[in-house]
Amino acid sequence: MSARRQIECLLTLARLDSAEVPAALELCDLEVIVEEAVEIVRPLANEQNVHLELELSQAHCWGNTGQLAQVASNLLTNAIHYNRPGGSVRVSVRCESDAAVFCVSDTGMGIPPADLPHIFERFYRVDKARSGAQGHSGLGLAITQAIVQAHGGSIEVVSEPGQGSTFEIRLLTGSKNPRSAS
Repeated sequence: MSARRQIECLLTLARLDSAEVPAALELCDLEVIVEEAVEIVRPLANEQNVHLELELSQAHCWGNTGQLAQVASNLLTNAIHYNRPGGSVRVSVRCESDAAVFCVSDTGMGIPPADLPHIFERFYRVDKARSGAQGHSGLGLAITQAIVQAHGGSIEVVSEPGQGSTFEIRLLTGSKNPRSAS
């Protein structure tokens, strides 16, 4: 990762931490955001010989489209990079009564239980042998978590070494912008 890109990532985190400039929230369709992110990462999946499986349904939520696209891109890119050749990534979006739910499941290397509590920490890498030279800074999941939390949502991960990982994001739904209520 270039020094410039790493600085941009750190600035993004600093802004999200301080909440000095809250993201403008609008009612958006998570299905459309995720579908566009899938199309952007599809060439990487093809290059890595990873099959993308989609199960997308309309799911409206309150969010900042650009930030939610970054969340989708981060999770999809990780699922492809940490997968095995011939593996797959299952991407789903669904609407539940109180949340728009976005899941990314891969058939990759998985995350050891000792590492799970740390994966959202800045600069943390499960594979200590990897360096920034491969383009990974250890900031992607920290940014993802910060964006999801800034949206009032939650992110959870379930992983089994050698079997893969599933990341699930839940975002607010409803007819009123949660920031307009006093």
